[in-house]
Amino acid sequence: MTKSANPPLNDEQWSQLLKYAADSFNEVTLSRGFQYFKQQYVTSLYITENRAVQAKVTGSEDYKVTLLLEQLRSSSCTCPVHTYCKHQAAVMMELANRLGYPATQIVNAKQHLLRAAAIPSAESLLKELPHMNVYGWHEFMNQATSLVRPGYDQGMYIEALRYQLSNHMKGPTPFTAMDLIYFELHQHLFILRKVSELSAQGSSAHIISHATYRLYDEVHALLHQKATLFNFTLSAERLKQTLSYLRQQIAEEKGHKYLEYGLYTAMWNYWIAPQPEADYWVSQELNAMEQQTADIGSSSLAAAKAFLYLHQAKSSEAWAALEASGTLAKAPASLFLPFLKLLSSSGEWGALVDWLKRTASHFYGPMTKERVAYMGYWKEAVEHVPEAEELLWNVLEGMLPHSTPVIEDMLYERQNWKAWVEMQILLERDPFYHRVSVLQPIEKEAPELLLPYYHQAIEHYVSLKNRQDYKAAVKLLKRLVKVYKKMKQNERWDSFFSRFMERNSRLRALHEELKKGKLLE
Repeated sequence: MTKSANPPLNDEQWSQLLKYAADSFNEVTLSRGFQYFKQQYVTSLYITENRAVQAKVTGSEDYKVTLLLEQLRSSSCTCPVHTYCKHQAAVMMELANRLGYPATQIVNAKQHLLRAAAIPSAESLLKELPHMNVYGWHEFMNQATSLVRPGYDQGMYIEALRYQLSNHMKGPTPFTAMDLIYFELHQHLFILRKVSELSAQGSSAHIISHATYRLYDEVHALLHQKATLFNFTLSAERLKQTLSYLRQQIAEEKGHKYLEYGLYTAMWNYWIAPQPEADYWVSQELNAMEQQTADIGSSSLAAAKAFLYLHQAKSSEAWAALEASGTLAKAPASLFLPFLKLLSSSGEWGALVDWLKRTASHFYGPMTKERVAYMGYWKEAVEHVPEAEELLWNVLEGMLPHSTPVIEDMLYERQNWKAWVEMQILLERDPFYHRVSVLQPIEKEAPELLLPYYHQAIEHYVSLKNRQDYKAAVKLLKRLVKVYKKMKQNERWDSFFSRFMERNSRLRALHEELKKGKLLE
């Protein structure tokens, strides 16, 4: 039995059950009931539609307990005591445990209610939220979700956290418009931290990983959506607190996934970098990071520090920060994309070429979205630094065979028709691999380059010796004759075609297709 959106007990009814236990049971009875609960003497328990709990408790004898959730004082037991007995106490604890509430709170009901009374009410806490810093917000959210127990299904755990947070936010909260944005962001960050903590402890890594990546995507989307509403002048203190929180998360990040670093750079790109005061915040952050990196050897924090150095156009210092932390040894390709994007957007073309060259080995392998983005930055850099093209070709050579599509596209874009056609022949792609429109510019500007390409393909189709391939050969012959005519070399065509017919004089089906194609009378 698990908690759901409409559970047999909600938080208010749980409080009523605790009050019932505190008012009606003495401590000895509750202690004995706890022993029965721990020894699993409650052998069956179910809840009827009218919210009556029916349970069986074993011991020296078997007794039936009826717990009426709507009228607790009318509950009963078939034991000689009849009511307010250890059997009923054990059933209350078993019910709590099955619904996700701590059974120990029933054992210590009086003390728990006294402690709860000393804690400010949810309504008063909501009024205090605008006056708290973001760490106070996280403490509030910790308290609001204290009854949520993690389970194997991370998706359900996340939804349970969200449900509890939304339940505690139903009252009016006098937030400013900017505070509302920050509080929404910190709710996401809080759930991320809870799931990440669970990930560090659990064994179901694949489920946790999927849920975690989805949450990070949601935070990135939120930062992007709220970017136009961000205002430095209305939120300087909240920004300072939030950056401090993110820095701490970055410093504690383990491994080389750089997810917290990704959130940090996204916040800079969407919220801070477009603002006039961005330079001031870069300096403040670097000062704060100097202190943190002195205490904590975090590769994610070093990456964030390098990112900020690039904001100050300090390319050498940025690379040195990565080298000093040992980050480069195991860095994934995705780590470098924010650096490359920043260098590109700021027009630091010489530095961009340098970083592209230095990071090349991290992008070797099959083409992924990261490698496609990397090649896009190379093309952009070469447009502004033409002499860097030789370096680009060296990088592409090092990435072979995975860079083949990129090389092919670049040759075509640069209208290097000779090398492009030679590559098609090397890859054994016949002309039908391409749309006619792809070959048309070459037929127009350098038709002679297509001769070996067409000739090779025609010979291949004829060698297969079946009618379908003869038809393909005839189609290519018709293209070939147009190429010879464009070159004004009709005699050369006639000579070739005459020899072609002699070699294949016995292929009757081919002759028939040639007649259909009007290449033979």
